[in-house]
Amino acid sequence: MAQGKFSKPRSHSEEDRQIEQTYRQMTEPESPPDPQRWSPEVSDDDIKLFPERQELSQEEDPIPDTSYEADDSVMERLMELGGRAWRFCQKNNKIALTVACSVALVLIVTILVILFTGSSDPYGGKILNNVLIADIHVGGMTKSEAITAVREATEEDYATQYMVINLNGTTLRLAPADVNATLDIKAAVDAAYNYGRVGTQAERQEAYQNSLTDNHIIALLPYLSLNEEYIMDVLNTYVKDASSILTQPSFELEGTMPELSTDKFDPDAPCQTLVITTGIPGVSFDVEAAYARIQDAYSLRSFTVTIEDVQPVADPNPVDLEAIYEEVSIDPVDATVNMTTYEPVPGSYGYGFDIEKAQQLVDQAGYGDQIRISMEYIEPEILENEVFYQDVLGEAQTPHTQNENRNTNLRLACAALNGLTLNPGETFSFNDTLGKRTSEKGYKPAPAYSNGETVESIGGGICQVSSTLYYCTLLSDLAIVSRTNHSYPSSYIDYGMDATVSWGSPDFQFQNSSNFPIKIEAEVSDGYVKIRILGTDKRNYYVKMEYAITNTYTPDTEYEDYPYDNTEGYQDGDVIREGVTGYYVKTYKLKYDKETNALISRDFVANSQYKTVNKLVARVAPPPTESTTPPESTDSTVPPESSESTEPPESSESTVPSETTESTVPSETTEGGDGSEITG
Repeated sequence: MAQGKFSKPRSHSEEDRQIEQTYRQMTEPESPPDPQRWSPEVSDDDIKLFPERQELSQEEDPIPDTSYEADDSVMERLMELGGRAWRFCQKNNKIALTVACSVALVLIVTILVILFTGSSDPYGGKILNNVLIADIHVGGMTKSEAITAVREATEEDYATQYMVINLNGTTLRLAPADVNATLDIKAAVDAAYNYGRVGTQAERQEAYQNSLTDNHIIALLPYLSLNEEYIMDVLNTYVKDASSILTQPSFELEGTMPELSTDKFDPDAPCQTLVITTGIPGVSFDVEAAYARIQDAYSLRSFTVTIEDVQPVADPNPVDLEAIYEEVSIDPVDATVNMTTYEPVPGSYGYGFDIEKAQQLVDQAGYGDQIRISMEYIEPEILENEVFYQDVLGEAQTPHTQNENRNTNLRLACAALNGLTLNPGETFSFNDTLGKRTSEKGYKPAPAYSNGETVESIGGGICQVSSTLYYCTLLSDLAIVSRTNHSYPSSYIDYGMDATVSWGSPDFQFQNSSNFPIKIEAEVSDGYVKIRILGTDKRNYYVKMEYAITNTYTPDTEYEDYPYDNTEGYQDGDVIREGVTGYYVKTYKLKYDKETNALISRDFVANSQYKTVNKLVARVAPPPTESTTPPESTDSTVPPESSESTEPPESSESTVPSETTESTVPSETTEGGDGSEITG
């Protein structure tokens, strides 16, 4: 039987052992693996040729083994084993060995494919957690997902957002179309993907640990392209033309101008708003540094930049509020009177703003700031209903006593008169205006004089108010309708200038005989009753009052008999009542030219007659004696002649009543309980 090539073929078992040995030589490493090449946190169970893919957990998963991808020596050893296997097969040139070598080679190639495809990425093809691109959290995303997310978030911003550059009050705006900001999104996503996958084992380990708790931001600047030429040109042009860019303050009124005429004025209508824009200085700055700040802003997807170290080269003028007020304000116009028709002519409200408050806002404002100030209405001093009461036609004041009840009555009477107006031709009545003086209205009992006797009467003292008003009416040159003088002179006013009143009668009345309305103002203050009449004074003269005493009536002395033991305690010759001299007085109105003070006329006004009060003396009978002879009779009805006399006061030409010495006779006038006259 013919022999084959090998005359002594090896037994099957020996050939198998040789193949097995050869396989071990090809597949086993020449030396044991370096334990430092594996992560110390990876257990032996996790080191597998085909590790299972698992989702990463920030809290539980340690960093996976990355030695397959990072260590090139594994690939080199596998390739070397493959080469050795192939050479061994060629050297032995046996079919069985060739088959075994082919199987081993296929096995090695398969391992390489598996290692560097499916199991080569420790993070399952996803970006580490807490990685951000342009403020977009791409952690846990695949590259494709990250590219989509970043594109959706950034493309519209870069295409539409203007870059606003603040330069110490000046603002520049860069148009997105001119800047042409373009982001290489794929490159930025690659950088995010490589975080934790490149570098030394220690660097990868540190990146993984940081990703569990901290954000890692991928800066966009390396992947961002801008039209540098355009941006630099804008900045350089601005710096070159800084002095011409200087902006002065400006202002404008917003809203609709309201109606200011008093006859059409609506106090609820909204006012306009004054808008003041402060000036902006011309400035200079480092263009290169400004461009760097703009680049940084684009890389952070921020579209507002404030350039520091901007130096003003020309300051704007300060805000001149006085000049602005002069231009926008409107002075109020007082109502006037048409002297032909005697009708009022409406005025108008003014329009302005509070300069002091506005100055505070200006002081707090920066360059280029807007200050908004609400305009305000300014009321004219004379409105239409007050137009007739701008002149004082006449005024008078009389001193009052310290009796508080009496002063209360004076205040109540003045309050009833104060503000009263009379149209031309209307007649004023003191009694009709005050009404009956009662305690229900607050009037108090106060001293008054009734039939020569002092009494307490409700409303006592208000004749001082009527007398002061009468005197004021005379100075106003108004027509007197009804006036009655007191029975006896009053201490608070000149002779002939008084007017007594009592409920029912007598009454004081006067008529507004002017062509314009008049108004009465009355008050009690500073120890005086003060009254004035306001109106429209078109007279070319002013008035003074004067009185003249034409007759004086000396009081007689009367006696009243009392027994020696009278209960009043009078002694013979005691004065029970002082006498009061009576007078007959004529009152005159004197008119003087306003320009020359020359006397124009002296006109009689009224007569006033004041009664005489006789002196009353006590005549006390002597005590009885033991003599039976009756005393001689005397005629008690014929009093002895009195040597006493009272001189009348001097005539006064003054418009202000002169003070007189207060007599023992009360000077009040008011109403008695029975309606009888009570005067002083």
